[in-house]
Amino acid sequence: MRALKWAVGLLGGAALLIAGGVAALVFALDAGTLTPRLVAAIEGATGRTATLGAVSLRPGLTPRLAAEGATLANLPGGSRPEMARIRRVEASLALLPLLRGEVAFRSIEIDGADILLERLPDGTPNWDLRPPAREATAPARTEPSAPAARPGVAIGEVLLTDSRLTMPDPRLGTVAVERARLAGFGAGGPASIGARLTLHGVAVAVEAQTGALPAPPGAPWPLRGTLTFGGNRVSAEGRLGGTIALSAALPEPGALLALAAALAPGVALPPVLPPAEATLKLDGAWRPSDVVVRLAAADLAALAPGLALTRAELRAPSLDGPAQVTAEGSLGGVALRATIGLDAAGALLPFAPERPVAITAEIGAGEAVAKLSGRIEQPRSLAGAGLDLDITVPDLEALAPLLPDPPALRDLRIAGRLTAPGALTGEMRLAPFRIASPSLEAEADVVVRPGRPVGLTGRVTAGRLDVDTLVERRIAAVPAPAAAPTPAPTPAPAQAPVATDGRVIPDLPLPVAVVRAYRGRLDVSVDHLIVARTDWRQVRGTLALADDAAQLTSFSAVTPGGPVRGQATLDASANPPAVALALRSEGPGLDLAALRRARQEATGIEGRAEIRFDVRGHGATTRAIAATLTGEAGMAVVDGRLAQAGMMRLGPDLIGLIFPNMPREGLDLRCLALRVVAEDGMARTRALLIETSAGRVEGVAAVNLTTEGLAARLLPDVAILGVRVRAPVGIGGTLASPRVGVDPARAATQVIGDTLANRLWRDPTVEWLRGQGGSQAGDCATQLRLARFGADGPVPAPQRVVPGVPRELQGTTQDLLRGLGGLLGGGRR
Repeated sequence: MRALKWAVGLLGGAALLIAGGVAALVFALDAGTLTPRLVAAIEGATGRTATLGAVSLRPGLTPRLAAEGATLANLPGGSRPEMARIRRVEASLALLPLLRGEVAFRSIEIDGADILLERLPDGTPNWDLRPPAREATAPARTEPSAPAARPGVAIGEVLLTDSRLTMPDPRLGTVAVERARLAGFGAGGPASIGARLTLHGVAVAVEAQTGALPAPPGAPWPLRGTLTFGGNRVSAEGRLGGTIALSAALPEPGALLALAAALAPGVALPPVLPPAEATLKLDGAWRPSDVVVRLAAADLAALAPGLALTRAELRAPSLDGPAQVTAEGSLGGVALRATIGLDAAGALLPFAPERPVAITAEIGAGEAVAKLSGRIEQPRSLAGAGLDLDITVPDLEALAPLLPDPPALRDLRIAGRLTAPGALTGEMRLAPFRIASPSLEAEADVVVRPGRPVGLTGRVTAGRLDVDTLVERRIAAVPAPAAAPTPAPTPAPAQAPVATDGRVIPDLPLPVAVVRAYRGRLDVSVDHLIVARTDWRQVRGTLALADDAAQLTSFSAVTPGGPVRGQATLDASANPPAVALALRSEGPGLDLAALRRARQEATGIEGRAEIRFDVRGHGATTRAIAATLTGEAGMAVVDGRLAQAGMMRLGPDLIGLIFPNMPREGLDLRCLALRVVAEDGMARTRALLIETSAGRVEGVAAVNLTTEGLAARLLPDVAILGVRVRAPVGIGGTLASPRVGVDPARAATQVIGDTLANRLWRDPTVEWLRGQGGSQAGDCATQLRLARFGADGPVPAPQRVVPGVPRELQGTTQDLLRGLGGLLGGGRR
């Protein structure tokens, strides 16, 4: 019993002593007596100067030590004096470990911390908190003493709230910590980390499990963790110093654009990213391998209207080995696909040594296929590229959603060499560059400057260009309007080309999109230009593209009938687009018979025609241009011949009314003069005269180029084989279906219409169509001058008349008399 009393007494005394000691400790902390010792302990453990504000202790089985306004100094040379500033820190101590001489914290709670992590100019990290090594001193005794073991420090958990963490990488910037928890520090077992952060305005959640903290030096350290950005998730599992497997699932990649822009400043990022998945491995030297990146279907209209991605995949077994990219998508309804191979994907990474990369690619668009192969000397900047191109296109028009207004080329084959001394986004050269198709054979040497518009400078030389085929295909592609019931037309004598909807003028779009898409200057030459079923040779010109306008200057060509020159302009910046075209014959004029023979048609007019026209209009299609056409055109022929077979193409009814009983051998043509003036789509003759050995035909005509309505009044004064014709002939209807024998006044009313009637009713042409006013025609010289735009030129010789011989036999009789004179020796006068 006495022993028990002694034990109780000892315990009670011990309790009183402990209580008194705790009370004294609390009093000492509150009074600040022990603060210097705490500061010294912190400084001894970290090697940094520390300060503490108010320090307090809350006693209990788990004592809680709190400090206000704590700081920890930075290393000398840091960007600011303090590495850490803490508004409040509170630590919960475990008593039993203290009795064993160990330091164990149940928890450390930090609130309002501002922590700076940085590297000094010499590369030293300021987060290395090891105390400075003590200087060696001579031992006081001869016998060595074992070093005193330092007590271990274990921390159950560390809580960090409402804090800021400035990262050493400026691309990461400052991380705002809403809440972070570290558990298991110093316990010798696994540690865990959980945090809710904000990085560059993006909310980030971190969950990780690691090996022992602090990590044993040199030993592989296990790691498993995830980063979550909204619905996006990145996971890692493995060992630091060993292999780490990374995986990412990014169903909402748009949330990462702001973060990516901050982490990769200066890198052009797309406005939209497709959903993605990725896996890769990192070895102990942080080298990636087994890289697989997959992109899911996405609408990429923000990159290009109508662009959609179906899928894409990157596979790179190693950075030093080959990599392959495959992709599928569509643009404007055209299916796209690509397969790209690189011999070493690692050269593209910013941390790897840059070296040349061999590349092969096969890109498909619809049925078109482009193959590329070559090298890129500086793959990161895409500079120093040399690539061979081989492109096959079954139908270029099928790529209309990809190209601005492509021509109707079929079975197209393109081969060339692309070189880029700078980046591929800069200036590139295509040379040699060859194009082959049934309608076009050409080669080029062109410098291309990417952008909007695309720059083109160089030369294009075509061996053959079949414009007729391209136009026919374009006409066939134009949908015909819905059919409407119309009266059966009178059979048309003329065989003019007719569009698919019964009009002569086709409704073809002008290359407005092409003019807007390109800029620069091209010297163009074509050895054989097939146009209007004729072969134009030695075609030359300079095409200048600038400010949404195209100008063809120095145009020249040799037609089957002779040479021509001219120029053309298409101004796509105007609304509507504006077109101007000028063309004239050279020398004595065009051989009309040669032109007809080149078209494999019967000759109508034999002789040389001086031709000139200068017109302009507005619109995006050929019919819109015709409806606004303004300008002049003229044709002058002297000393030619009218051939019966060719003239019959105008229709036997019309020829029978004008030239009855026309001889099979035709008629001599003394002169033909035609001058047409157009204003806002209304074309009217200012000169219309045909003078033959049988007489003359004069008249006027008007054509509404909007409706293709036709009105003409011809006045023949012809006598052939005793038949004399002086009755007016009226022509109406349309260009595609003219009608002979109609009232020209009524036809003129339909052609002019109400909108033009007030302005044109007193026009001399219209008055003559109505049967008012005298004849406008003069002699050949007068009419030919009008046809030549007022210029002088050849005129027919004065006509000799053999008395008593009919007009239609004058030429034959004079030839006979000249022959007889030669036989009788009277050939010289």
